[in-house]
Amino acid sequence: MKKAVLVIMALLLLTSMCWAQTPKGQETTITGMMSCTFCNLPGGATCTKQCCQDCVKSGDPVTLTDEKGNMYILLSGEQMKPMMNAERMDLLQSKVKVTGIMVKRGGIQGIYVKKMEKAK
Repeated sequence: MKKAVLVIMALLLLTSMCWAQTPKGQETTITGMMSCTFCNLPGGATCTKQCCQDCVKSGDPVTLTDEKGNMYILLSGEQMKPMMNAERMDLLQSKVKVTGIMVKRGGIQGIYVKKMEKAK
């Protein structure tokens, strides 16, 4: 019986490793303003913190805009795990420092977030 359980656990572990994908790209750290796409994309409208939180809770992606105006979609570094938690929601409409893997495809650039903190 113990052998059967060990074999099943090993198979589950191997299967989960096959599904996990590691983003491929360059690790980077970028500082900028974190906002929601609904208010930010159409023209950089000024939005309140509460508005951004409501937009993100509704499913809008989170963006980071650096000093040069470059915009990045922020993505979870783990598949099927939400990027935004209560602590990160509090950082919306703030200047933040994000470290992660930068990816680009078809004119869209994103960052798979490893670390996020309020910028000084």
